Amino acid sequence: MRRLRVLSGTVLNYMRLMCEMTIAAHEREKYAAVWSLPQYHNTSPGKRHAELFGRMVQPERGLSVLDIGCGAGEGGKALKELHGLNVEYLDQVKVGSLAPFIEQPLWKPITAKFSYGYCCDVMEHIPTEFTMLCARNMLDACEQVFFSISFQHDHFGAYVGEALHLTVKPFTWWRDCLGEMGQLVEARDLMGEGVFLVHGQGSR
Repeated sequence: MRRLRVLSGTVLNYMRLMCEMTIAAHEREKYAAVWSLPQYHNTSPGKRHAELFGRMVQPERGLSVLDIGCGAGEGGKALKELHGLNVEYLDQVKVGSLAPFIEQPLWKPITAKFSYGYCCDVMEHIPTEFTMLCARNMLDACEQVFFSISFQHDHFGAYVGEALHLTVKPFTWWRDCLGEMGQLVEARDLMGEGVFLVHGQGSR
């Protein structure tokens, strides 16, 4: 019986791994197609929120920040220019020649450590069942994370035949869920999107 339980656990772990790999491969393919669209490069929530990040976080120049789900990296570039931060980029698809760059899905643990995390226009793109696992991974890697999240359906998915925003939830849902992952320092409902500043449980 014990051996059967061990085998059952092994099979379940294998199935879970295969499921994660399938989802990751599908998402990489989808976003490679999306980023090939010139019009998808025209807006950057990460760049747009760089000044608000500064006002909410009061970052110390020279410290490290991870631009999480960085896309073309416009957000991280703005953080470096405005706040003098050392930027590293992370996404599952590399766009352009960003460096230093970590290529991985967010539901995998992030091994490096950072003073700040910057996550704009990302969480709503993640399948709901993975959202809080991703948030947990970010907060394990970063002392504090600034989130910008849309509460609305996207329209660019029509160009590739799939929805891009997979988790469309109201402000209160995100506020409460993120508050369970760490210390929710500030949450602002900006009507259609929200920003949240969360400290990791072990942050100083």
